[in-house]
Amino acid sequence: MAAPLAALLAGACLATGGLLESRGTGTTRCYRLEYEALWERVVEAVRYAGLVIERANVENGFVLAHSYRPDIEDPEEMALEADQGEVVGVFVEDEGPDVWAVEVVSRARFAFDPSPRDWTGPVFLALENRLPAEASAPHEDLAACSRVRRLTPV
Repeated sequence: MAAPLAALLAGACLATGGLLESRGTGTTRCYRLEYEALWERVVEAVRYAGLVIERANVENGFVLAHSYRPDIEDPEEMALEADQGEVVGVFVEDEGPDVWAVEVVSRARFAFDPSPRDWTGPVFLALENRLPAEASAPHEDLAACSRVRRLTPV
């Protein structure tokens, strides 16, 4: 009985690496700012929101993070009803001259987590608190960015 349960739990786990395939499924907002300045603020925001960065790639514009790692890593010892944390991907894509789309994908670490936390709002709030006001103002270009990409505002 323990072996099948361990296999089930291991298969239900979403590692942060799996988030790369989730790109394009999250919530996106557009900002006007130089990439280097935006990137620094994205990394700060992820940490400030309370997430632990596992991998960041400035060249490819992604940050993979998790809410925490449980002390118990053995799937046989994890309670099925326990919160096992979440994994979060933040992706930055070029939308034009100094206009960037920032996407946040928040997923439960385990598929059967009964109450995963959605980190989308906290990450965007932390990011926008670090941006100059004009970076997220409703410029025509930013509004067009959202329309073209059919993005869902938070």
